[in-house]
Amino acid sequence: MIAKNTNYERGSAILTILLIIMVVVIGFLIYLLAGGSIPKATKTVGVESPTMEISASKTENEQFSDGLTNLVSSKKFNLNEFGEGIAEQNIYEYDINNDGKKDRITRTKNENGTPHFYYEYKIELNKNGSFVDITPEGFRTTEGAECALQKLQFVFKPDFKVIKISRDWKDSWDTPSLAIQTTYNFSDGKIISTSEKELQTICDVSELF
Repeated sequence: MIAKNTNYERGSAILTILLIIMVVVIGFLIYLLAGGSIPKATKTVGVESPTMEISASKTENEQFSDGLTNLVSSKKFNLNEFGEGIAEQNIYEYDINNDGKKDRITRTKNENGTPHFYYEYKIELNKNGSFVDITPEGFRTTEGAECALQKLQFVFKPDFKVIKISRDWKDSWDTPSLAIQTTYNFSDGKIISTSEKELQTICDVSELF
């Protein structure tokens, strides 16, 4: 009788263990079907880290640029006691009209003592050593701590053009509104608007370049 009871107890223990294993396996399968991941996947964190760094670096490199790179002169200025005035002025040289002479584009940063500021652009053609201003009206940015309402980007290849994207102020500085893209080209000694189109409703127009 003792031997029979022992065998019975052993059989019951094995059956119990098998039931536990089945419950664990079924529970694990349910976990996977519900969208869970295999625990070993947590070991890939070390592999994913470089990917995150590359992504961050890419975002940094994709920050807005107005396209001006041929810097020949740069000056910084002291603002007044209210933080107002010209903060910096940079001069760039390009042959805009392909006549073999270096024309110039001047970018001036203006501060007004608030988080809002603007860059003003001046485009001048080299006429036998004298510089003639051909800047269209409104060639300046409108930007601040929250969003930029107007930005310009210069393109020199294959041909010179300027892309301006702007939107109207609405309700508050960071209230999105419809952005308009205006393209300017050089023609007959002037820079003229050649196309205009609606883009999308946005806060920071820098994101549309």
